[in-house]
Amino acid sequence: MKAASGMIEKLAKEQSMLSDRPFTAFVKKQIFFWGTLWYFILEELNKKTHLTMTHTLRAWRHGFLRFHYKLYGLDTSGDPAQYVSDFAFLMTRAKINGRFNELLKNKYASGQLMNLLGMPTPKIMGLIMKGVFYPAGAARTLKASEFLLAAITPGEPLVLKPIWGYHGFGFVCLARDDDGYRLNGEIVSQQLVAGMIDRLDEYIVTEFVVQGEFSRNLFAPTPNTVRMVTLWDREKSEAFVARAVLRIGTSRSFPVDNFKAGQGGLSVLIDPQSGELGPGAMAGAFGEPIWYRYHPESHAPIQGVVIPSWNEVRTKILDYASRLAFIPYIGWDILHTDKGFSILEVNSTLGMPVLQVHGPFLADPKIKRFFQNI
Repeated sequence: MKAASGMIEKLAKEQSMLSDRPFTAFVKKQIFFWGTLWYFILEELNKKTHLTMTHTLRAWRHGFLRFHYKLYGLDTSGDPAQYVSDFAFLMTRAKINGRFNELLKNKYASGQLMNLLGMPTPKIMGLIMKGVFYPAGAARTLKASEFLLAAITPGEPLVLKPIWGYHGFGFVCLARDDDGYRLNGEIVSQQLVAGMIDRLDEYIVTEFVVQGEFSRNLFAPTPNTVRMVTLWDREKSEAFVARAVLRIGTSRSFPVDNFKAGQGGLSVLIDPQSGELGPGAMAGAFGEPIWYRYHPESHAPIQGVVIPSWNEVRTKILDYASRLAFIPYIGWDILHTDKGFSILEVNSTLGMPVLQVHGPFLADPKIKRFFQNI
């Protein structure tokens, strides 16, 4: 018993050594707070909107960027307390998933994990680090010109995107056909592609997943993905869908379906039970939401349309979320294909505007309880 007691004390001491000392924790907390405040100010300066001084002060008092305050319609009605504010979310995002945030942010690591767990996700071809291609599972490297010849097969496009990217920034679709090489659909020379790859750093290369007829009919030039957010209910020990939206691209958001302020993509609320779509929202130049029942360019119907095989998709995603119960907040980016669906990537603590443009997140008691228990 004495030996066991000594072992317990040793483990407790070693555990405490892995945790921050009180003073270190205090300093980190202060740095994080002021860094978050500075980021909030920079974001505010980068976004233009029209609000009265009364509403401006009210937005800041409740922790909202003015742009999002207007996007949510809080300048006309609504209770700010029912929304997850920008500042509150920035302050809590590191806590929600803890150190597993880094796992989800790393598209290479999270992609390998999903493959390991048998989830449908694009095949990872390799990484580009400082202009050098590292094939997955191969103990060698390739120069850019070798990569072009070895990895790009005619008729089989590849996706190149930052390992730690977000909002679709830096996305490249690289293809090869009878006319030569194409970057996001535009014909370019082999020399230009090689030069571009030489300048890339910390990029992941995956196969290109072809979207199915349903998604293609909405707006063919961009992948149109479902963003499903799952949260872990600790009381019931089960995952649930907090909100799901369909993001649809436009010529402004090309080559992706980015809804982020001013990027031109649409966010469409999905009924979590039936899979029926509501109207599509686009963020106007100054934060005003613009609503569409039909796609503004393809004229494809949006409102009232039901996503194919929705129940199957939702059931499988909830199963996958249960396998990752130690990561309580996951944003799943899902692309419908003609044979089912593919999870393009998973996200940790994703932004709120694409979700809350359709209504307050905290109006749901289960979601409110989740954030209160962080």
